[in-house]
Amino acid sequence: MTDPTAPPRTTGVRADIQALRALAVLLVVVDHARLVYLPGGFLGVDIFFVISGYLMMRIIEGEIDAGRFSFQNFYARRVRRLLPAAYSTLAITAAAAPFLLDAFENTKFVQQLVGAFTFTTNMILWRQIDYFDSGAALKPLLHMWSLAIEEQYYLALPLLAVLCPRRLRLPAALLLTAGSTVLCLYAVQRSPSAAFYFLPTRAWELGAGSAAALIARRGVTLERIARWVRPACALVLLVTPFVATEQGHPGLAAFVVCLATAVLLVSGQTVRPAGPLAPLIPIGDRSYSLYLVHWPLFAFANNVFVGPVPWVVNALLLVASFGLAALQYSLVEQPLRRFKVDARAIAVLVAIPVVVIAASVLWSRHAPHPSLPDREWNVGLDERCVFKDDFRREPACQSAPGAKTLVWGDSFGMHLAGGLAETTPGGVAQATRTVCGPFLDMAPVNGALYHRPWAESCMRFNRQVLDDLARRPEIDTVVLSSALTQYVSGAEDGDWRVLAQTPDGPAEFAQDDARLLAGLARTVEALRRQGKRVVLVAPPPSASYNIGRCVDRLHAGLWSVFPTANCAIDREEYAHRRAPVLRFLAEVEQRGIVPVVGFDQVLCDVRRCQVEGGGRSLYLDNDHFSQSGSRIVARRMALGDQVRKQAR
Repeated sequence: MTDPTAPPRTTGVRADIQALRALAVLLVVVDHARLVYLPGGFLGVDIFFVISGYLMMRIIEGEIDAGRFSFQNFYARRVRRLLPAAYSTLAITAAAAPFLLDAFENTKFVQQLVGAFTFTTNMILWRQIDYFDSGAALKPLLHMWSLAIEEQYYLALPLLAVLCPRRLRLPAALLLTAGSTVLCLYAVQRSPSAAFYFLPTRAWELGAGSAAALIARRGVTLERIARWVRPACALVLLVTPFVATEQGHPGLAAFVVCLATAVLLVSGQTVRPAGPLAPLIPIGDRSYSLYLVHWPLFAFANNVFVGPVPWVVNALLLVASFGLAALQYSLVEQPLRRFKVDARAIAVLVAIPVVVIAASVLWSRHAPHPSLPDREWNVGLDERCVFKDDFRREPACQSAPGAKTLVWGDSFGMHLAGGLAETTPGGVAQATRTVCGPFLDMAPVNGALYHRPWAESCMRFNRQVLDDLARRPEIDTVVLSSALTQYVSGAEDGDWRVLAQTPDGPAEFAQDDARLLAGLARTVEALRRQGKRVVLVAPPPSASYNIGRCVDRLHAGLWSVFPTANCAIDREEYAHRRAPVLRFLAEVEQRGIVPVVGFDQVLCDVRRCQVEGGGRSLYLDNDHFSQSGSRIVARRMALGDQVRKQAR
């Protein structure tokens, strides 16, 4: 007869871990579906990292202590666990990509595919795009970056564990985790994209899980505080994703979530899959497949819909994600979980990526696209003109020796340079830095990518440009250009502020048009004191959607849902959306601070603004001119002659 007071028999399944997996994948999937407000849904990946670090270290040290650890067996298990579902997802996604992606995105996709099969997607994506940028939504293999991080960690972890004596493993794990944390905090301020994508700056999250495993294996179970600490940590995991944002990620929110996850893992125990956690167990079991299959669906939809994807479509894709995950789990994951990793299996595992990648490369080269360069970032005269830090003279950044005109600004200065060089007598020089407008002693700052150190370097850059101009008497005309949205109050969503020089040093202020007008006037006067003539070139008409992508899909005949007929800009919508910038430019002209050259009269009638010329898209994205567009528009309006004529 069973003793009713005895503890329940366990099945060996950690229901709490499966529940954590379910929570992690649900946060990510629901966030990508955009059906509810979940600004920190990306934290699900951070939870996954901690769980992975915990499980791998628990397995590795357990086998080392038992005297049966084998590198061959460890990696064979990883191959059986990860590759079948990953290969299935990658092969099907690669088959669909040519029919749903335009030529530009398909070219990028092939690079991502190579990265996914070699577990280097994080490095590929770091070069292609920032994770939180709007263009990231178009990348079908964007989510594979986290698997690359994990696999890179798995390559190093067993070796470190084997080489390190048992008594030193926990101190070493804590030390390496702390070192990675410090490196991450530094990189977030200096290079947020690198901090996000690279293993050295994300290893602390996996390391937190590994340290938790070592702590638990040394008999620390937190039993005395488990009654209150587990609910508290669970509450942290449930609440933080609703209040966190991507600004400064991975930062405080990631640290809190990872710590809570690690504590839950240490204080957990083997329990039966029953009670309130029971409904989460099947989702946790299928979390890997669900993570793999969901994002390509949403990314393809983001490509097909040039404008926003309707919520009904996202809801249907969410349901489809669960269905496809269940199929892959039953037909691929489970049946292939115990296949023998021998020479024949390895040959097949090598052949599959070779065939899939080769087919994708051949397809992308089969139909070359003449406008492909117009979808690349328009850097102006040369990539070296996209200054990252201090300004210096670059021969590549002038179209002719002794150039007489300088274009100075942010990316809206860059996209003018090609057209100005083609239409300006005497040649053009370029001094441009992304987001850094040509306004002395002030710079934009936010909590995402552009922190105070960056803003201070932007102010330094602009002073260096001005000082260099004083030593270049041959330059008699300066063209200023900026998006202005990062400075003008109410022009763009986000937490933009302005760092401005004061008698007491740099200080942050709210966006203020009066402050910007004063900064512009200060810049213009400083240039005129050097004997330069100055003109401000306004941003061109813009749209809420990617015009270049829209035109490409229209010409390619791809299945698409377009926001307007022929991708043209609706002038009324443009005027409403860009009203703060247009009001600022009108104020500049009214006060006579500097002449303003605009594109509205050239490109727009009363209802629409043109987006094509000579069969090419004039636009790179929603507001920047493409390389061809810059030259086409400049020739159409004789831009070089016009700016030199109007400059004062």
